[in-house]
Amino acid sequence: MKEVEEQKLPAPDFSNIRSAAPCSPTEEITALEAALRSDPSQWYYPDPGFEGAYCFDLDSYRYFLVRGFAVVMAAGPGTLGSDGVVNCGSRYETDSFCAVIEWLKGERNAFADRTGSVAVRADWADGNVAMTGKSYAGTLPFALAATGIEGLKTIIPVAGIADWYTDSNQQGAQRYYPKEMLLSMLAYFCSSRFNDPALTAAQRERMDAFLCRLSADQVPTGFDYGPFWEERSYIRHAEKLRCSALIVHGLNDDNVATKQFELMYRCFRNAGRDVKLLLHQGGHITPSMENHGYGIRVDGGFYNDILNRWITRYFYGTDSTPDLLPGVLVQSNLDQDRWIHEASWEADRNICLSCGKEGGLHPDPELPALSSGGETAFIDTDLEKAGIHAENFDEKMSLSSSNANCRYLSEKQRENLTIKGTVRVSFRAALERGDITHQFGAVCLSDADKKTQELGMNPDRPDDLKLTLLLVDLAEDAFAHYAHNNTGRDIVPVTVEEEGGIPLGSNLPPINLCRFETVSSNYKVISRSYMDLCNPDAGYEPETASSFIIPEPGAARDYTVYMNPTYYTVAAGHRLAVVIGTEDPVNCLLHKEYTVAIRHESVQIRVPLAG
Repeated sequence: MKEVEEQKLPAPDFSNIRSAAPCSPTEEITALEAALRSDPSQWYYPDPGFEGAYCFDLDSYRYFLVRGFAVVMAAGPGTLGSDGVVNCGSRYETDSFCAVIEWLKGERNAFADRTGSVAVRADWADGNVAMTGKSYAGTLPFALAATGIEGLKTIIPVAGIADWYTDSNQQGAQRYYPKEMLLSMLAYFCSSRFNDPALTAAQRERMDAFLCRLSADQVPTGFDYGPFWEERSYIRHAEKLRCSALIVHGLNDDNVATKQFELMYRCFRNAGRDVKLLLHQGGHITPSMENHGYGIRVDGGFYNDILNRWITRYFYGTDSTPDLLPGVLVQSNLDQDRWIHEASWEADRNICLSCGKEGGLHPDPELPALSSGGETAFIDTDLEKAGIHAENFDEKMSLSSSNANCRYLSEKQRENLTIKGTVRVSFRAALERGDITHQFGAVCLSDADKKTQELGMNPDRPDDLKLTLLLVDLAEDAFAHYAHNNTGRDIVPVTVEEEGGIPLGSNLPPINLCRFETVSSNYKVISRSYMDLCNPDAGYEPETASSFIIPEPGAARDYTVYMNPTYYTVAAGHRLAVVIGTEDPVNCLLHKEYTVAIRHESVQIRVPLAG
């Protein structure tokens, strides 16, 4: 991105984009003939941009190959060997993958050459298709399912995105990693074609021009919802869903927010389709990581065996395993060997805790020193004064109040309390101090490129006056729990329980059976979310973040923050804490100087519960 931040590139010409004329093949061959004509070395695409990396991970699905499934590895536009450019989340990207399914159903030709003269039909396919993948590759299955395409019988999205806006932003505020806030950054990252030594200077410039145009289309939206994001919100087409889904996500995944699995789940439920959730205590992983040589046990069994039975059921209509999975299968945070079975994701009941007399929620005793008359807390963005930085942010925010955060604590729990779903935090707040006319003294501290820095710097209005909210499990004594070991907050470390403990079948080498490592401390961040003071109307649905205000100092407004959903048991004797802070140094593109007033008596939380 920095290579192009100063370039004056020509605007890409979209006027001549049209559907290509149908090819007229002069020859048709079988899939077997195409394989025999090919050079196996061509099946491996080393990525010139990443030493030792391949564009396809050919070993990830060997388990299914030895059991008689066929596996199709399909690369999108802009990847090595293809034409075009990566256009993240767009309808063009979705259409390109729909074409693969249409080929597998016998409704479209594929070609063994780039000119379209040699046609190849999927003569081996019965037209039944399942899709799975992790992260971006877990997003595409839902994108295709939302088109209603026939032949797609089931999807298994792992840590996939249902709505690109709410993954990058939350309620008008930046959520994702600072240097990757522009989708053009992800497009470059995935554009293995860009690093192709055979690419001409003109072709590379054309790709640069397109991706700079992608940046230019996103920048005016800032961190708010707008037309740029509508195309990338697959939930808008949920009524078209016609397949089933087994949705997999890590409850400690801060890369792709857990809200994404809940959005997907709701779409399938509203469409009346069969949908299940499989939630584990890991980060941004698949429960079977063949490419890394390990997996975890799932409810006493193995993940690939679950997928095998799931896919077989929807390919062949076998009803012999109607109770294959419960509505929700979730790994306990108290004991990773225990998997909890729930009928659905809907909460069984809710409790409300509020500040005030017998409200069940109390301001931190340290807060009066920060407040006026004990009724209002003033928090600012001077993280240096608070002694807060990226490495200690969670600890400092959870265990004490400061000039940058305030805590609200429940009483000690008399019995275990299991949170199930999206916690809502409501409060009344106002911008107390800040230089609106000079963008609150915005400074980029993340070494982002200049195009990315333009986000949150709209000259016509302020944007991203962020508040960071944490939901925390607190105890007097240290307790074991699962936590990230990286600043990016997406890796929960594992340890080997049994070498070669997960068989893959046939003559395939087994992979290691692993367990998640635990850490011991007297706090655990259960969920985190962000919101923007400029978006008081922003709520759960992404489009609610399209309206904004210009905050007036001292003018208080009501806000409701929807925390990222979780399934988490707060043990008896522990407290539940809500922490309201200003900037998060890990997810902060532009540091700004401002002070926010929080009215104590307005703070309340609505907690959905299991049981």
